[in-house]
Amino acid sequence: EGRNVNVGWNDKRMGDDEYLVVFEKLLMPIATEFDPDLVLVSAGFDAAKGDMGDCNVTPECFSRLTRQLKTLAGGKVVCALEGGYVRSILCKCVESVVLALLDGASDDKFKDETKSFYKNLGDKDMLDCIDSSAAKSIRETITVHSQYWQCLKKSCK
Repeated sequence: EGRNVNVGWNDKRMGDDEYLVVFEKLLMPIATEFDPDLVLVSAGFDAAKGDMGDCNVTPECFSRLTRQLKTLAGGKVVCALEGGYVRSILCKCVESVVLALLDGASDDKFKDETKSFYKNLGDKDMLDCIDSSAAKSIRETITVHSQYWQCLKKSCK
C-alpha cells in the first residue's frame, strides 16, 4: 500500500515548471527514500508540447527529469518507450532522454540545474510559482501519501 503514486493533473496545460516541481516535492523524495536498485521508466511523451496530451513539456525538461532519475540506483535507469504520437515531437523527446542517459556529465549538469532552480525561486515556495491547479494536486497527493513515506511527513506540517 502506498507504493503507486499518481498525481492527477486537473488541467491540460501543465508544462516544465509543474513537472519539475512535482519531481522535486513529491516523486524524487519518495524515490530516494525507497532507494531502488534499478529505475524502470515507462517513457511516454504524450505530455510533450504539441502532442495529444495537451501538456507543454519540452524535450529539455524530459532531459532534466532523466538526469534526476540517474541520481537513483547508482544511475541504473531503463527507459521503455510507450507513448508519444506526433513523430516529429517524439523524435526530439526520445533524443533528449537518450542523450541524458548517455551523458557521463549528467550528475554535474543535474547539480547545476538544481542550484539554478533554487536560486531563481529565492524565498518563494515552489508550489506558489506554478499553476495553482497543479500545486493543489501535488499538495493533495503529498497529504494522501504522507502516511506511507517519512520524507513527506514534514511537507504536510
